Amino acid sequence: MATWMVQVSLIITLSLVLGRLAEKVGQSRMIGEISAGLLLGASVFGVLWPNGYAALFFNDSLEDLKVLADLGLVLLMFEVVWHTSFMHTGKIRNARLIPLVITLFGVSLTFLIGCLIATMSKETLAPDIALWPYVFFCGLALSVTALPVLIKIINHLGCMSTSTASIALSSAIYTDVLAWVGLAFLVAFNSVEKTSVVGGLVSILSLIGFCGISFYMIRPLISFLCREQVPDRNKSVQLVFAICYCLMSAEVTSQLGFHQAIGVVIAAYVFCKVPGLQHTWRLTIGEFAHVFFIPLFFAYSGLQVSFGYFLQFDTWLWLGIFAFGGFFGKVVGTYLAGRICGLSPAIAMEVGLLMNTKGLVELVILNIGLQLGILSEKAYGIFLIIALLSIVTTPPLMNCFAKLRGDDANVQIKGSK
Repeated sequence: MATWMVQVSLIITLSLVLGRLAEKVGQSRMIGEISAGLLLGASVFGVLWPNGYAALFFNDSLEDLKVLADLGLVLLMFEVVWHTSFMHTGKIRNARLIPLVITLFGVSLTFLIGCLIATMSKETLAPDIALWPYVFFCGLALSVTALPVLIKIINHLGCMSTSTASIALSSAIYTDVLAWVGLAFLVAFNSVEKTSVVGGLVSILSLIGFCGISFYMIRPLISFLCREQVPDRNKSVQLVFAICYCLMSAEVTSQLGFHQAIGVVIAAYVFCKVPGLQHTWRLTIGEFAHVFFIPLFFAYSGLQVSFGYFLQFDTWLWLGIFAFGGFFGKVVGTYLAGRICGLSPAIAMEVGLLMNTKGLVELVILNIGLQLGILSEKAYGIFLIIALLSIVTTPPLMNCFAKLRGDDANVQIKGSK
């Protein structure tokens, strides 16, 4: 049997077990899947059974695993855009303005704090990496919010008003958009440093041109051809066309010097309104992807973390500083923006706590940073642990705040009907 087959069997089995355990205690399945990678890495499995680890997870075999993990990332990112259907704000006054202001305040403050901490930590965490790409990357990674994880947390928590959930979800969507735009410019900035200003400018203009073609030519064409539900016998054709465009878009952005995840997001927005596609996807590709490919991506993210770095005091010190800075920036920035927009203190604080949730988008950004050499392995491990901590701690913090606020559970926006 080929080594990658044993790897995959071991990973998906352990991911299933740990994912179920995570769900049993009210956490996201992603926690268990990343933990599977951490346990199978050199710092745990490699220490407990060195010969077994050397036989299964040698460098060449990890290249095969990375291909499957990248495919899992592509399939997962294609689904993320469908979460925007949750963006509803009911009868809240200034429903579109409030989430936008919250996003700008929360992202800006967290980004600045992240850049400041990164500047101070650079010599310790990333001495061999260029300053500005590392600094901007840390600011970006610290300021994102995990929309899919946030949706699951809101669905499991019954201690918040509809206003809180709506504003948090809408703000997370805007944050995702800013994160992808920021990531695209960061990758372009990094390519300029490695090549030339002209080459970087050509890449950016090419990406903008591809976005224009996708949104203003391909998307209207798809909408025209699929304006009605297609018969069941033709749904496979629709699905194949969506997958092929997704993969082609990922390859185009990859060839332009950007990560394939950016191309997948572009393709996802092209096909997100196709009637019946979401249902067909989830019954066919989605079900298999969440059992097979996506756990491989999360586990591969965990495999790249070395616990050896966490034997050093400075690693824990910078982890604590980054974690506190990210929490402070998100909660305080969101709270101030919410109060300026007229939210009650209770709702503003709830939204701030929810916006600190990290997850999928940060994992994608971290993997891109590691691949491009913008992020060191030590910093990668720190940010991955921060992402896990934010997911684990958000539900307890929300429940604790719900008990503290008491009768304010149904407080609404000032002036809302």
